[in-house]
Amino acid sequence: MEAITGDENEVGGTSFEVISVQQITDDKMSHESSGMQIVTTDEENPIMEPYVGQEFETEAAAHAFYNAYATRVGFIIRVSKLSRSRRDGSAIGRALVCNKEGYRMPDKREKIVRTRAETRVGCRAMILVRKVNSGKWVITKFVKEHTHALTPGKGRKDCIYDQYPNEHDKIRELSQQLAIERKRAATYKRHLEMVFEHIEQHTESLSRKIQHIVDSVKEMESKERATLR
Repeated sequence: MEAITGDENEVGGTSFEVISVQQITDDKMSHESSGMQIVTTDEENPIMEPYVGQEFETEAAAHAFYNAYATRVGFIIRVSKLSRSRRDGSAIGRALVCNKEGYRMPDKREKIVRTRAETRVGCRAMILVRKVNSGKWVITKFVKEHTHALTPGKGRKDCIYDQYPNEHDKIRELSQQLAIERKRAATYKRHLEMVFEHIEQHTESLSRKIQHIVDSVKEMESKERATLR
C-alpha cells in the first residue's frame, strides 16, 4: 500500500516522490527512537522540529504546526503547490515553503514604480504533507536548511518589515499615485457624462425633427384626400 500517489490519480501541483507507508513508518520509528529534535529558541515554549512521518489529523493542523515552527525559528511560510485526486478532485498533497523560496519574476511596472527589495533568494526550506489512506496527513519531505539569515523570536510583522525596510515610503508613493489616478478617473467620468448628455440632446432633437416630418406628411395626405373628395 502506498501513502503517496505520483501517478494518474493525481493532478496539479508538483511531481512528488513515491514513498510507501512502511517507509514512512520506519522513518517515524527511527526518528522517535533517536529522540525528537526540539527547537529551543524559546526555552519556555519549545516546539518540536518537523520530521518525515509526522502525522496530523488535517491539512490545516499541519499548516498551523509548520507556521508555529517557522515563527519560533524566524521565517515566514507560504502555501505553495497543491495536488488533487483525479478521482474526486479532493486535496491529497500540499507543499508549505519558506516565503523566500524561488525568485521574483521581473515586474514591468518597475520602470514606473520604485524597484522593490529582493525578497526571494531561492530558499529550499519546506515540508511536503500528503493525505494517506487513513485520512491523516503525513510529512513526506522536510528540508530544514535555509539559504538566508533567520530572525528567531521576531513576529511575522517584524519579519515582513525587515524584508521591506522602505515599505512605508512605497505605501506613500503608491497612495499618491492612487490619488492621481482617481482624479484622472473623475475627469474621464465628467467627460463621458458630457458626451452622453450631448448624445441625449442630439437624440431628442432628431426625434422632434422626425416627428415634425411625420406630422407634415400626414397633413399633406389629409389635404390630398380632402381635394379628391
